[in-house]
Amino acid sequence: MTDDQELSRRLTDVARATDGVGHVFPAQSLVQVAADVVAAQLEIRDPGTMVDVHRGDGAVRITAEVAVDGARPATETVRAVGERIRSVVDAEPGPRPDTITVVVRLVEDTVGITAADVAADLV
Repeated sequence: MTDDQELSRRLTDVARATDGVGHVFPAQSLVQVAADVVAAQLEIRDPGTMVDVHRGDGAVRITAEVAVDGARPATETVRAVGERIRSVVDAEPGPRPDTITVVVRLVEDTVGITAADVAADLV
């Protein structure tokens, strides 16, 4: 396992453990995900590495895609995931990430959410 894969595994675990996160999805494109499934089957890449850690051209970019549940507003959950990822990465040796992107791919448990709730999350 490479250093980036180990970091991705830890960041995936951090994102999963964040209150309000129901699931962490692969942050790569569908083609890359398919290649990673084959690589995992061949034991080339660990299947627990959902958070994408990309180092290149002097930049470090981290991307996480999550499903959120109704435990708290999606914006709070996304902010918490980003802050937790930042705290793990800041403790690592080496360059700090240029960007940390957290995307909500799916909202689960939407029963009872009103248009006013959605509007309040956008503020």
